[in-house]
Order: sequence, then C-alpha cells, then structure tokens
Amino acid sequence: MSSLEGHCRLLLRAYPAAYRDARGEEIIGTLLEATPPGRSWPLLRDVRCLIAGGLRARAAQPKQFTTAVNLRVAVLAGVAAYLAFGASSVLTTDVPSGIMPGRQYAPSDWPLFAALVLPLIPMALAWVSGRRVVVLAGALPAAAATCYAGPWWSYIAGSAVVRLVCLAALVALAGRTHRPSWRWLWLVGLLAIAPLVAAVAWPYGVLVLAMLLLALSIASIAWMAIDARPAIAMAMFLLAIQLTVTVDAVGVGGFELSMLFALIVAAITALAVWRLRRQSADPGRPSQA
Repeated sequence: MSSLEGHCRLLLRAYPAAYRDARGEEIIGTLLEATPPGRSWPLLRDVRCLIAGGLRARAAQPKQFTTAVNLRVAVLAGVAAYLAFGASSVLTTDVPSGIMPGRQYAPSDWPLFAALVLPLIPMALAWVSGRRVVVLAGALPAAAATCYAGPWWSYIAGSAVVRLVCLAALVALAGRTHRPSWRWLWLVGLLAIAPLVAAVAWPYGVLVLAMLLLALSIASIAWMAIDARPAIAMAMFLLAIQLTVTVDAVGVGGFELSMLFALIVAAITALAVWRLRRQSADPGRPSQA
C-alpha cells in the first residue's frame, strides 16, 4: 500500500463504518485517480470534501431511528458507562490511586468487590439479550450483591443507591426492538479506563481524572452539531456520578455545590435532547434501520 493510499484510507474514517464498507473502495479509487503523481496526500479541496461528506453521513445516522429509540440507546450507553467506571475503579485499587487516597481493598472486602463487578454482567447482556435474561442472569444477582454489601459500603451509600437505580434503568431499557450498536462501546471503554489512567498518574489522579472527564464532556457537546446522542450518554454518566456525590453530601456539607453541578448537567441534557429531536426520524414514518 502506498503512502497516498494509506492517507486516503485514514481520511476515509470520517465516514461511518457501514458507509465505508459499501462505498469505501470506490471513494479510494476516485481519490487516487484525482491526485497528481508524486503526492503523499490528496489535494486540499479533496480532503475538505471527504471530511465534509463523512460528517454529513454521520449526521444522517440518527435519522434512521425515532427520537424515542435514539434517546433510549443514549441513556443505556450512559448507564453502562457508569457501571463500567465503578467496576474499573475497584479493579485498579492495587495501583496507588488519587480516586480514593489511601484506600486499599483487602480480601474481606469481597462483598464490595462483587457489588461493583457483578453489574458488568447485565450491562453486557443488554447489548445481546432480551429483558428476561438481563433480569435473571444479571440484574438480580448484581442488585442482591449491592444490598448485601451495605455494611461494607456504609461510608459511600450514594454509590449503592445510584448503582441500584442504574440496574433498574438497564432492565427498563434493555430487550427492546432496537439494540444498541457495538460502536457505543468505545464511549463505555474510554470511561472504563479513566480510573486506571488516574491511578497510574498518582498523586495527581484526581486532577487527571477531572481533566479526562472534562475533555470527553467538551468533545461530546461539540459533537452535538453532528449527533447529540454521545452528549446525552455523557450527561447520564455525569448525572449518575453527581447523584452519588449528592447523596453522600447530605448532612456533611457541599450539598448546594453538588446540586448546582447537577442543574448545569441537566440543562446541557435538555439542550442535547432538543437537538436530538431535530436530528431524529419523524415518528410518523417507518424506521430505515
């Protein structure tokens, strides 16, 4: 493969995967023919056209589904990201971490470990199975572990409450006609590795984690012009995190600041939902999916 073809294929990733599979070779061939000999990159005007076309193709993706379907998938992705984030947090505690300074989980903490890790099972099943399987094989054991871990979890009760709410949301959102695409797992994966990155960055873990979440939040807000679903998913994740902090802040101070942050995230969520309604298919016509 020449350097020109390699660069063309790199630019082609501006298009969604399905579009690349259907017309990728045709686009590559056209670019190779239109580029003068001796160049390693296409002409600037072709680069602009390719990126603009890719963004238009990505903007058309939400129009394949109604607002209700798009909103359900986005919320499900945000809930899954929160559960993955929690599991990753406990799995990375062997590394000195700025997330919970000085906190190391001993073998006697296995109920807490189970309560954090077992929700990964219904999270995964929501992508591949119906609601009954999600409930029986995943959500019920995870909820039981969360409740059993109460004595060990007394100092972070907010996490237990929010985890139970997220498990209920998984049950409510899973098993519908349109299951979420596997491409949503990139967002879940990015948020899942955030605690590991913060742990490696000890003693600056809290700052690094905050910067990572801020960068993802800004990127998702900017992407609303193309697709508002990642912004909604990110907002659901942040609201779950903030609800955890808010519950724990009751009676110990900091409640007002927590509520202010929650209101800001809620306002961004409302804007993203409004934008998603404009991007989605008319519910009066059949889905193109």
